[in-house]
Amino acid sequence: MLHKLIAIATRHGSSSGMPTEYPRLLIRSTVAPTPPMPALFEPKFYLLLQGAKRMTIAGRTFDCSAGTCAVASIGLPFVSEVVEASPTQPYLSVELTLDAGIVASLLLDMREQNPTEWQAGAISLAQVEVGLVEPLGRLLNLLDAPSEIPVLAAQIERELYYRLLSGPLGGRLRQIGANNSRFAQIKMAAEWIGENANNPMSVEWLAAHVGMSVTSFHRHFKAVTASSPLAYQRQLRLLEARRQLASGEANVTQIAYTSGYVSASQFSREYKKAFGVPPSQHAVLLRP
Repeated sequence: MLHKLIAIATRHGSSSGMPTEYPRLLIRSTVAPTPPMPALFEPKFYLLLQGAKRMTIAGRTFDCSAGTCAVASIGLPFVSEVVEASPTQPYLSVELTLDAGIVASLLLDMREQNPTEWQAGAISLAQVEVGLVEPLGRLLNLLDAPSEIPVLAAQIERELYYRLLSGPLGGRLRQIGANNSRFAQIKMAAEWIGENANNPMSVEWLAAHVGMSVTSFHRHFKAVTASSPLAYQRQLRLLEARRQLASGEANVTQIAYTSGYVSASQFSREYKKAFGVPPSQHAVLLRP
């Protein structure tokens, strides 16, 4: 069922994480297993085409094989490692960043009056269905004819979302398009933290900002992200600090202060706790 997708993905895959000709579509490829790596699993559709991967998200570990697909409705810090890949059979996966506007429009067209019920967590996994493979194949085929992308991609993507909404991942996808639910309030808060991660944050203010009591906000935020709002902010800060260390944009002390830390020593302690090595040492290891 996946062999045609694998053929296209092999031609367009990238080990560097660069987008394809369709900017929200990314195809990852690697010819060897990778060590555990922290990153942010942003709201997206993910399909593993070949190889195997282990992901730890929100305190849960998932072992994924070919045909595993997932939808995340909120950005979640996670750790992943490719556990099966070789030059003759590389790891291949497809990722599509999800558009909340398309989901909301489809929910209106499907006349769903109450499209979203409360669900704990923010990610769901399932085995890919045949009905999903066909439109995804047509979307990937456009990479071989990039001049057709502006004309055809949007309608194919809309069909892909419809198939997702009709399948086992539909409940999670509905969360992305909902704007009047408890989950939507948590999503708004998580997005605000993501945009302001390096700035001071008042949990009391943020709870009021999204229209919740502090107690309810804490409880529901942790149910979705498996962390408190402050811990979520800290994880995002450290991921951004890791990116800056890898790029060589600044030294450790500069990164500590721009990341919102009041002291470089506090930053170093929390960085080492998160990634296992001090930032000064990691800077050397991360750079090519």
